[in-house]
Amino acid sequence: MNLTVRLKTEWWIIAVLVSLLAVVLTLGDALSRLDNAAYDHLLQLDPKKSDGHIALVEIDDDALAQLGRWPWDRGIHARLVARLSAAAPKAIVYDTLFTEPGAPAGDSRLAGAIGRAGNVFLPFFVSAGGLPGGGNRIVDPIPLLRNAAKGTGFTDFLVDADGVMRSAPAPIGSRLHLMDDVHRSIGKGAQMPGSGRLIPFTPGEPWLRIPAASLIAGKVPVQDLRGKFVLVGVTAGGIGPRYSVPGLGTMSGLEINAQFLRGLLADLMIEKAGIAARIGFAVVPVWLLMLLMGPFPRVSPALGLAAATATVLAAAGLLLLLGRIWLPPATAVLALCIAYPIWGWRQLAITQRFMHRELLRLEADSTIFVQRPRKGRQPLPSTISLLTAAITSNRDMKHFVAERLDQLPDATLVTNGEGKILLANASAGNLFGPEQVRSGEPGKGAALLGRFRQAGSQEPIRFPDMPTAGPLSFDAMTDDGHFFAIRFAPQRSVDGGFVGWIVQFMDVSEAKAAQRQRDDILELLTHDMRSPQASILAVLETAPSENIAPEEARRIRHYAERTLGLADGFVQLARAESLEYALEDVALGDMMIDAIDDLWPQLTAKSISIDTADGEERLIVRVERSLMTRALINLLDNAIKYSPVGSHIRCTVRQEPGDDNELRAICEIVDEGPGLEEEHRHRLFERFHRGPLGAGRRTDGVGLGLSFVHTVVVRHRGEVRCASEAGRGATFTLALPLADQGQA
Repeated sequence: MNLTVRLKTEWWIIAVLVSLLAVVLTLGDALSRLDNAAYDHLLQLDPKKSDGHIALVEIDDDALAQLGRWPWDRGIHARLVARLSAAAPKAIVYDTLFTEPGAPAGDSRLAGAIGRAGNVFLPFFVSAGGLPGGGNRIVDPIPLLRNAAKGTGFTDFLVDADGVMRSAPAPIGSRLHLMDDVHRSIGKGAQMPGSGRLIPFTPGEPWLRIPAASLIAGKVPVQDLRGKFVLVGVTAGGIGPRYSVPGLGTMSGLEINAQFLRGLLADLMIEKAGIAARIGFAVVPVWLLMLLMGPFPRVSPALGLAAATATVLAAAGLLLLLGRIWLPPATAVLALCIAYPIWGWRQLAITQRFMHRELLRLEADSTIFVQRPRKGRQPLPSTISLLTAAITSNRDMKHFVAERLDQLPDATLVTNGEGKILLANASAGNLFGPEQVRSGEPGKGAALLGRFRQAGSQEPIRFPDMPTAGPLSFDAMTDDGHFFAIRFAPQRSVDGGFVGWIVQFMDVSEAKAAQRQRDDILELLTHDMRSPQASILAVLETAPSENIAPEEARRIRHYAERTLGLADGFVQLARAESLEYALEDVALGDMMIDAIDDLWPQLTAKSISIDTADGEERLIVRVERSLMTRALINLLDNAIKYSPVGSHIRCTVRQEPGDDNELRAICEIVDEGPGLEEEHRHRLFERFHRGPLGAGRRTDGVGLGLSFVHTVVVRHRGEVRCASEAGRGATFTLALPLADQGQA
């Protein structure tokens, strides 16, 4: 099983097992204490407060001291109810049991007060296990009071395993909690409340607190209670029990009822999520974390754990505070904390075994360096030892390669498949500049190749699109006239995959120049051109006509003049290639006019008309005037030679932006000759190349004129090109930098 498959398999195993553990923990409610602690802290952030419609009438220690010990005579309760009724509250909720009869007069008086008020709610008592079979027994208030009350209900609450009261109880059969009955009596809570409700305990409740003794004595303004829900209960020490509540210490039963009623009235009760939602909330974060961590990590595992944990806690808090739903987060967080180290451990174990196996294979490969002893028999120490040896060997190899590369005499670059420079030798630094061949900078390789053009076609040289079976070679030249042989050698990995190129730049300028000059000189010397041909022409001029037949004399003159033309062409070309140019600022249009004037006899002889179009602005170029004028003459002479009698030639001088967006001076010569096929057009500027005989009337020449033009223009940092189609004439375009944009 390879590394990828093994990682994927274990990823699935860990994700499934941790998910099952999260389900078991959720069903068993094993982390309830942690969930309760989180709930208690989050509840303190609840921004929703009471609306102030609740008032508490407390039977406190002062009331007992003033009105007598507990339990009070029911006549006192009747007075208290009467006082409350006079204030016209919305409801009077009595949290005091009246399940046993008292003095008949007192019971009657209290029943009358309750009946007149018409909005009094009384509690009943629930006796656990009071019925045969263990059922709960409900003990209602005495019939006289029960019939007078508007409603009854129980006031017991549920206490969690940690002794804290958080939940509101569900109905007992059809009998509601007293606060639920009050809530339903005002037209709300029509449906039977279910289980799983949590009371929204919040600190700093602004309800009104009134001592019962002050109320009975008439010291409380009536308007303070008008329209409020008034809860009456015992808070005196030793009598009224107190209960632990979330984050607020302890509260009396009266205060807990007030918190419960406030949650019902303001629709702030918190619902416990169902078991399906709790399981989903525990399992989904586990899969989220596993997806973030692998088997091909999208983010850092630690960052994934932090993000997943923060998401769980934030979701639990937002659902509690905004959605009023409680989803316990402890199981989800624990599952995340289990999945993270287990997956990290399994990744490390699998990776360690893979590395150990691969390092053993690497150690077994032959190497030019001395093998280093391997220490340790345990897997991890052995792997560390192998890795150390491999790193050392790799460093030695890189040092070896860099030294051997620097010993190469030619500039050499090692690049990846996209042309990014990985290594460069010292000669490359000397050729391009050390800062230009610094490894690791994107785009440098392509930028360096941009300095070169293919010799002849002037096409740019780029990295090959696809790897080749063998090396690729290009004859190239730079703008300053240097010639290079550029060689691309594809490099492949051990398994045969293409990984990059080795690019070699061999400067052949001197060799090419020497070879060309030697060939030219040998050609001239072999035919001994100039002197004999001049002598032949002199003899033809001075010899009596009867000594040489006219036809033979004409042929001899033609060949002699052609040989002299060849010699002159060589001289001009050699001068263009080797002469140190004396540059001056000249108007391109003026040089064109000079060329036309020089060729006026040829134009007149063939009845060819010529048009010139020069822009309003004089285009100044910095050139060697005589050579550039000669180049224009050659182009124009070429157009005249191949144009038919009575045709038309158009010469245009203008400016336009080049590929680098800088303006250039353009001279364009358009003729109406026979044109050229594409294969001849690409070789037009090569030495001795002439169009095919079928292209038009055969003309004199040896194919050096356009080569001269190309050489002169390129040495002036310009460009010359030809656009032509067979039968449609030719357009020669000469482009030169303007004088204020650079020098040759």
